[in-house]
Amino acid sequence: MTLKKRFNLAILALFIPVMLFLYIVMIISLQNNIYQSAVSSLQKLSVEAQIYTINYVEREQKDTPEVTLQNGAPLIASYLSKRMGLRVQLLSPHNRIWADTERAALPYVNQDMEQAIQGNKAYMIQKASPSPMMLFSSPLYVGGKVIGVIRFLHPLEDEALLLQRMNGTFVIACLLILIAAIVVANRFAASLSRPIEQLRDMAKKIAGGSYGSRIGLHDYEEIRQLAQSFHAMADAIELHMEQLSREKDKQRDFLDRVTHELKTPLTAIMGYANLIPRLHAEQDIQTSLRHISVESERLLTLVEELLSQSKYGDSPFSVSPTICDIASIAVEAVFVVKPRLEKYRITVIDKLHSIKIVADPDKTKQILLNLLDNTIKYSDATRITFQQQTTDDAVIVTISDDGIGISTELLEHFALAPEDTKLSSHSGNGFGLLICRQLMRQQGGEMELRAIEGEGTTVKLRFCTPTALETISMQENEK
Repeated sequence: MTLKKRFNLAILALFIPVMLFLYIVMIISLQNNIYQSAVSSLQKLSVEAQIYTINYVEREQKDTPEVTLQNGAPLIASYLSKRMGLRVQLLSPHNRIWADTERAALPYVNQDMEQAIQGNKAYMIQKASPSPMMLFSSPLYVGGKVIGVIRFLHPLEDEALLLQRMNGTFVIACLLILIAAIVVANRFAASLSRPIEQLRDMAKKIAGGSYGSRIGLHDYEEIRQLAQSFHAMADAIELHMEQLSREKDKQRDFLDRVTHELKTPLTAIMGYANLIPRLHAEQDIQTSLRHISVESERLLTLVEELLSQSKYGDSPFSVSPTICDIASIAVEAVFVVKPRLEKYRITVIDKLHSIKIVADPDKTKQILLNLLDNTIKYSDATRITFQQQTTDDAVIVTISDDGIGISTELLEHFALAPEDTKLSSHSGNGFGLLICRQLMRQQGGEMELRAIEGEGTTVKLRFCTPTALETISMQENEK
């Protein structure tokens, strides 16, 4: 079932019970109000009738009040009926009809009369054709004793006609509202399904390799965000595919690069293994063992990729950028080399805060571990500082130390050397820096190296933000 049909059915399923409920409430309320209005009118008439009848009995009394009322009942009923325009009955306290202005009709003997005989005014509605009949009974007192009952029989013809007209009006209004609701729901469902269909077409184009496909959806915030996610996904896929294409051409210096790849998990395994003897809490030990297990599996994966390279010529240096948190990656990298930092009494000052970047978490961790390893081994530093700078389209992570720095000659070679060139220095920190730069570029970022010999080294890592990808995508669309 399509979204449009399902939405229309949901509107109908909600609308019909609601309107039925409103109809029942309205009819019951209207009927009660109409009948209550009729009761109020009859109450006023009954007071006048009681006064007139009691006065008549007291004025004409020659025998007992009950006999006097019985003898004058036809005259009293006829007078009240003409005056009030209603059918009137006079009854004895024993349910005997003394007078009825419509003798041809059957009398009504019901609960209202029984309550009136007991001294209470009462009414009831009797179902009849063509309209209901309201029966209103009032007791007649003389000397504190009920001597009879006067009853008004009021056919509710006007009230029934009003209810019938209201029923018709409500049904017509419901039909009009239902038609309007269906039209509005159909248009709303179409406005929802249209962008979904556009997103589906875009997904098909992306699946076919057209990564530059874009759609502009601004009707609803949620759908606009979904479209932006699709655009970011397309950009990430396009970037990933470009990286895969470039990787096919990079087969040189394979063994050196694999050695560098294997170095990261081995460093992590050694770091956690050296850390375990110093731990006392069972939870910390289990955490370190879990990290060793994860890095071991990663090492096994790298070996399998190496075997795949030797058999099929695939490159094990693929990068898969995704949205990740640079602060958590940095914390994990520092934790891996923590035993060595403590051994050489190197203090780490971490000023990073949580922020999302577009990068491969594993490769980014590898870059940070390589930089930390170079600092520990070759810089004679006592302090490493992580700092962060955020712009509209990038996050710049600065890693600086107070060590011996890097020679000017090596910096020039690093800036000018191709990515497949191996740099060497007496300190041994050459080739790893080129791989780090290559990994940063493959992630859509950049790496900058600055140093003053004898004063320290500063490395700046520039990462793209998710917003930057969207901006680039929009600029390409405008072109």
